[in-house]
Amino acid sequence: MLFLLISQTLLVPLDYLNARTRVIALIGDPISHSVSPRAQSFALAQSDINALCLAFPVKSDALAQAIRGAQSLNMRGVMVTIPHKEAVLSLCDELHPSARLVGAVNFLEFRSDGTICGHSSDGWAALRSLEDKGVRIGGTRVAILGGGGSARSLALTFADAGAAHITLYNRTIERAQIIADEVQTRTGVPALVSPLPASGLSDSDIIINTTSVGMTPDINSSPLDADAIEAKHTVFDIVYNPLETRLLREAKERGAKVVNGLDMVLWTNVYAAQIGLNAQIKIEDLRAEALRALHN
Repeated sequence: MLFLLISQTLLVPLDYLNARTRVIALIGDPISHSVSPRAQSFALAQSDINALCLAFPVKSDALAQAIRGAQSLNMRGVMVTIPHKEAVLSLCDELHPSARLVGAVNFLEFRSDGTICGHSSDGWAALRSLEDKGVRIGGTRVAILGGGGSARSLALTFADAGAAHITLYNRTIERAQIIADEVQTRTGVPALVSPLPASGLSDSDIIINTTSVGMTPDINSSPLDADAIEAKHTVFDIVYNPLETRLLREAKERGAKVVNGLDMVLWTNVYAAQIGLNAQIKIEDLRAEALRALHN
């Protein structure tokens, strides 16, 4: 019998793959670094679901063609990452409330009537990651480092989920102010801005890094002075490579609760399987295979 090697820990019989095998696509540019195809394919196989997740590098000028092609090939949906999350909005016939809230899409649902519905699970995935660590957003004061798309998505989602106050810290105050104004206008939650390096965090309950500072290969950098972290804080870094960034290491040394970014990515895979395949996959299976991929 011939096998398809999904990972060093899973061989899938080739007769398992057939004309009924369903495909979830992942697009971005670049995309080769992603653990999602390997982790999701492993989790699907572990749950005996005849489906795969496959990654495709897609340039911006080929985006519409790629999405229409995936739909024509009867793929069951497309996971979308940088730099396409806002560009795909124009390709959607309908937006799920999650996408309308944050103005971005990370999953395209191909419906049986030929329409495309755009979803955003990033904020939901971040909330799940924190909840799994016993952290609830309701009534908290949240400090967000960064002013890009991730900062915007999490600020709006957390405000909508019941955060009492949002402060955005960014080197470019103007970009952070746009997000803060949007948070206040759309959710009614007070939002302030402040420059990096961040200070005055003693009033915050949760600190979230949405910047790329500390990501491999820049592992000796941190977006925050360690002296600003207190034991009462929960520190969430959406970076997952390395799993323990300098920010998280220093936060742990100060007694703070720490959450890395891996589970946020993995929960978006759970969401994609739910919507695209009407299937349930286990976060434990995703995590086990993602960790093996990162340690290779």
